[in-house]
Amino acid sequence: MKITLTHRNHAPSVSILAMINAELKALEGELQIDAARVHLERSLTDSPPFSASFHLVTPGPDVIVQAADHTLHAAVLKAFEGLSGKIEHRKLKRARRRESAPAIDLTRRRPAGGHSH
Repeated sequence: MKITLTHRNHAPSVSILAMINAELKALEGELQIDAARVHLERSLTDSPPFSASFHLVTPGPDVIVQAADHTLHAAVLKAFEGLSGKIEHRKLKRARRRESAPAIDLTRRRPAGGHSH
């Protein structure tokens, strides 16, 4: 997984960066992540001032989440909660699709040789 981190109007702490890396690695067990684009921003005018956005490039639809809070740590945690929710929703949707898929009726198979006598 390739991680691209951008930030605006602040420098993220080493502990925030370590948390982001650890959480993304943990998500890889549930979802194949080809690339992760992380953008952290501190707004000088908005409230709450900190925002975190994650764009996970995956096979199938990408997973995109944005969150904002009064501390960078809280914004990142909210974003990871959103990612977990979206990944879980994707798993449930896939499982429901498999359950409702018609099963192959093996009793209707033709005998070997393709002829019925």
